[in-house]
Amino acid sequence: MRRAKTIALQRKDGDHTKQYTHLRSYIDELLKANSCSTIKLDIEPCANPNLKTRQFRRIYVCYAALVKGFKLLGRELLGLDVEAECTDSWKWFLDILGDDLDLPHDANFTFISDRQKGLIQAVESVFPRAEHRFCCRHIHENLRQTWRGDLYKGLFYRAASATSVPYFNMAMEEIKKTNLDMFLWLSEIPAARWSRSHFSGRAKSDMLLNNLCESFNKQLVGARDKPIITCLEYIREYLTMRIVIVKKMQATARGPLTPQATKAWDEIQTEESKLTVMMVDEVTYQVKSLRSQCVVNVEDRTCTCRRWDLTAYWLDTWKKVYNHQIRPIPGTDMWAPSKCPTIITPPKHHTQIGRPKKSRKKALGEKKKLAASKKRKMNIEEVQEVFSAGGRLTRLGHEKSCGRCGGYGHNIRTCREPSQP
Repeated sequence: MRRAKTIALQRKDGDHTKQYTHLRSYIDELLKANSCSTIKLDIEPCANPNLKTRQFRRIYVCYAALVKGFKLLGRELLGLDVEAECTDSWKWFLDILGDDLDLPHDANFTFISDRQKGLIQAVESVFPRAEHRFCCRHIHENLRQTWRGDLYKGLFYRAASATSVPYFNMAMEEIKKTNLDMFLWLSEIPAARWSRSHFSGRAKSDMLLNNLCESFNKQLVGARDKPIITCLEYIREYLTMRIVIVKKMQATARGPLTPQATKAWDEIQTEESKLTVMMVDEVTYQVKSLRSQCVVNVEDRTCTCRRWDLTAYWLDTWKKVYNHQIRPIPGTDMWAPSKCPTIITPPKHHTQIGRPKKSRKKALGEKKKLAASKKRKMNIEEVQEVFSAGGRLTRLGHEKSCGRCGGYGHNIRTCREPSQP
């Protein structure tokens, strides 16, 4: 049965070893269809230059359509998230990326990541003046190992979402009064890494979570175990479809703002009745609410709360970003043979013990939501979706909750919540 499955997958996705021999031809076809794109093929060092084979090490692909759109966006913000990478690999990647985006060594760029140690060192080495944010979700996952519960979560995110230093100091003071150890733990992480109050504002984004990378990686789970060319084609096709989907959303959008920004603007207008506005001169206004008072300059588009400094959501800019397309390539039988005399061979691979895991490791909060969703009866469409995604159904409707905290995935014996007196 396993042998038959292997043969079927090989016919469907291609041969792992054989695809490396056609990798150079595939690269030539990509560059022919997408001119000005950047593709870097890195091979393992070889002591014998007379060998006709070279071992694959890594590959970098950056489509010109995406680079043009990114530069038109005007936001100097980029999310980074790759598992099991070393500092050397990150430096290699960031050096090429800097050339593609025209970033000098002293660029004031902004990155957001999940606090990978090798990545932190690489960013500091390649872009020493860059602003490097940490994903707040991952900080909270580390924090909740010691301080669990909605109380501590609310205190943390109140400090992270504060847009000005005074508000941040007030939030940190509240944490200090609640739990001194948690305050000291958070104080060891520079506030410029995780709180909006200390963001420079150059990136025009108040993003606290690395959701862009997380959602992108989730879409590429099905390509991880594919042969190299099949994997790269899977990514290219997904990017192409994403551009088409966004264009359809843009066609239905109305007004000067993006749909999400329009929704946020409507919420602001609802709260407008609670504000008191006093004109100072032609460009300066005092805006007062029940809890705070801010000074707004409509000419410079600034406010002492700093919310304007951190956001920008124009529909026209959004359309320009997605105005370029990634061009497809013909089938394998139409590729021209590569003129390079050496042949690429697969990289070194050590087979791990046990069945390889495809799904990423979920946090405890995600497990609770998944368990809660399983308590209700699924309809036939949802069951088919689970099976098509490679999942399985387990004791639907019989998930038991913890008798102490009411959570899922554990019982009273393993519960970390303190017992009620």
